[in-house]
Amino acid sequence: MLNGVFLKNAIKDLLISIVSSTVFYFLLRYLNADKKIIPYAVSFMFIFVFAVSITASFVMFKLKLKINDLNEKLSKLAKFDETTDVYKRIYFFEMAYKYFDISKRKKLPLSVMIIDIDDFSFFNNKYGLEFSDKILHTIGSKLKTSLRGMDIIGRYGGDSFIIMSFSNKEELINLANRIRNMLKIIEVEGKPIALSLSIGITEKKDQDTLNNLIKRADEAVILAKEKGGNRVDFLEQFLLFE
Repeated sequence: MLNGVFLKNAIKDLLISIVSSTVFYFLLRYLNADKKIIPYAVSFMFIFVFAVSITASFVMFKLKLKINDLNEKLSKLAKFDETTDVYKRIYFFEMAYKYFDISKRKKLPLSVMIIDIDDFSFFNNKYGLEFSDKILHTIGSKLKTSLRGMDIIGRYGGDSFIIMSFSNKEELINLANRIRNMLKIIEVEGKPIALSLSIGITEKKDQDTLNNLIKRADEAVILAKEKGGNRVDFLEQFLLFE
């Protein structure tokens, strides 16, 4: 693609030079300039205009590349959490509202999973915050690879993640169990890290709002932790919040 842009700019610069030189030639003829001087003057004009045009095009092209790169970085910063490289909470909820609306209009199943790392403070105390952030980044990367193309994932809290999927509860429970197995032991900078996860799942009902749906998944996580953690729990009805 870059080669195509360069070629397009080069052709444009060549055309500018030809047109400018032609205009300059007729201007000299109109002014009755010395016929011996005209070819040299026109050649100089052509080379000068072409050199200026191609230099200006190259500078503008490099500037556009830098601006595009900066815009991409700013867009990523607005959407993605720097530590985990999953969606920021605020952007996840923007997407979640769209998913919820699509699910209602098209009668699609919709489920939510919240993943909380048990006793994450242990890693903070043992390894420090910088290494703990690397643990979260590794978890975020592995979670992203486990999802389907239409699933979305965000950072829900300090050490928790949220997933929304056009799936029924059975599909999401199966995914949750795969995630638990995948994250039992991860490697961070050559160190094996054993993880325990409490996962809460719920499926959208006709009378649900998005807030109710997510609150119920949150409560499912609380239930999993109350049962000792390191497990998956599904809630169909509220126990506490409603």
